[in-house]
Amino acid sequence: MKRLQLFGAIATALATWNCQALDVKIYSVFSTADVGEPFSGLVGSFTSPDIMFGTATGFNWHPFGLDSFGADITGSINVAGGTYPISLFSDDGAGLFIDGVEQISRPGPHGPDGTTGTVTLTPGIHSVEVKFFECCSGPSGVDVVLPAGVVFTAPDTASTLGLLSGAFGILGAWRLRSRR
Repeated sequence: MKRLQLFGAIATALATWNCQALDVKIYSVFSTADVGEPFSGLVGSFTSPDIMFGTATGFNWHPFGLDSFGADITGSINVAGGTYPISLFSDDGAGLFIDGVEQISRPGPHGPDGTTGTVTLTPGIHSVEVKFFECCSGPSGVDVVLPAGVVFTAPDTASTLGLLSGAFGILGAWRLRSRR
């Protein structure tokens, strides 16, 4: 019985595991012609629960101490389905892609301002990518504002945790049954 309790505790811990939703990669080489790609010269990476690098820093975002850099930010959103307003603010160039399709583009060097677009999505999980670059000194940052009730999620986190939780449950039941 103790093993079954252990498996249950592990499954519960996995189900409530709080991981950061977005993967942020920072590059030293980028293009200023569009939204920063192609990127190369990976400097480092980190995770973040959101994309608020302009607002959170007063548009003074310089990861890894870089004055000029490119950023590729990836994750997912899980939606009920419908048409959603999404805003992209940046200084300098940025593009928002959902399921690989560019939804909002703010190309080239420019000051901090934003654009709101609408996107129609089917129910479920959709991949999100933001490509961004900072050059030419001055303010730096990128924000994505999602509508109420829509949040960033880690790619495949929900399905991975569900599978692991289910596997521990099956293993626990099998162990219990084999003892009888």
